[in-house]
Amino acid sequence: MKYIGMDAHSRTSTFVVIGKSGRALRQERVASTEKELLGFVRSVKGEKKLAFEEGVMSQWLYLLLKDEVDELVVCQPRQKEGAKTDAIDAGEIADLLRVGRLKSVFHADSALMELRTLVSGYDDVIEELVRAKNRYKALYRQVAVPVDGAGFYESEEMISRLDTDERRYVACTVFEQLGLLEEQRRGYVERFEANVRSHKPIRLLTSIPGIGPVRANQIVAVMVTPHRFPDKYHLCSYAGLTKHKLVSDGKLYGRKRAHGPTALKRVFRSAALSAMKSNTAFRRKYEAKRSAGGDDRAARGAVARKLAATVLGVWKSGKRYDDKHTEVTQRRNQDCHSGA
Repeated sequence: MKYIGMDAHSRTSTFVVIGKSGRALRQERVASTEKELLGFVRSVKGEKKLAFEEGVMSQWLYLLLKDEVDELVVCQPRQKEGAKTDAIDAGEIADLLRVGRLKSVFHADSALMELRTLVSGYDDVIEELVRAKNRYKALYRQVAVPVDGAGFYESEEMISRLDTDERRYVACTVFEQLGLLEEQRRGYVERFEANVRSHKPIRLLTSIPGIGPVRANQIVAVMVTPHRFPDKYHLCSYAGLTKHKLVSDGKLYGRKRAHGPTALKRVFRSAALSAMKSNTAFRRKYEAKRSAGGDDRAARGAVARKLAATVLGVWKSGKRYDDKHTEVTQRRNQDCHSGA
């Protein structure tokens, strides 16, 4: 077995090949083109495993190289100490691959993986839109002009209330930016709504209270497949909705969240707030937690975990959300716990 470590960059990529004993067999730098990358990997004969770190090129590299090796690992970026060169990094990745010490990052040959690009673009637009709104509002707050109401960002007449030509000019430019960003946001939403019709997983998730087309696209883009997660506990951990105990010498010295995408946690928590407004099992879950003495934060966290579990169940079953079924399942679980 040969172990190949790869340090990939947009212009060049460096490979280091080591054997079972850890001895370096080969080192080479090639251009990061399809022809050169495939040429090197195919030149390594026999059984081989390949690993590289997660980055902006990861999905492209995964699809390009996955069928060329016996095992391909896209690993989490590592904390680097001491001297650093592309060859050193590639060699360390190869050696960690040899001893099985790499933590892999999920990748798949699935059309749903392409949703990540769309969702990332939408998140960028929303981030810029929020920044522009803050800049626009600040222009009015600096001269004590009231800016209450959502319609404030759509009213061009408000600009005339500013006190100087300079301030009005800046307000005009930011107002134009807001219009453009809002138009782009609507374009993304239209694509998300089209995905509801063309992708069954997204359509299924929109049947769950609190999850509309945008959130459904965001969830599917991160998860890609529900079968990555054996049960709801693994999903809640991955989404950062639970904390793991830190224990040493039999003593608890803290709790820590698992490493995972913060976007999934954000979506589940915001969806929980929306779901709690409906007369469904999610609202009743929140009220039950508060009645039992839990504070608002803990109750909302419980609803977010219930929502994650529902997403997993609906997606795996292929059936739309049924609030009555959720209530029956919950009562059965409570009966089982009370009987124990």
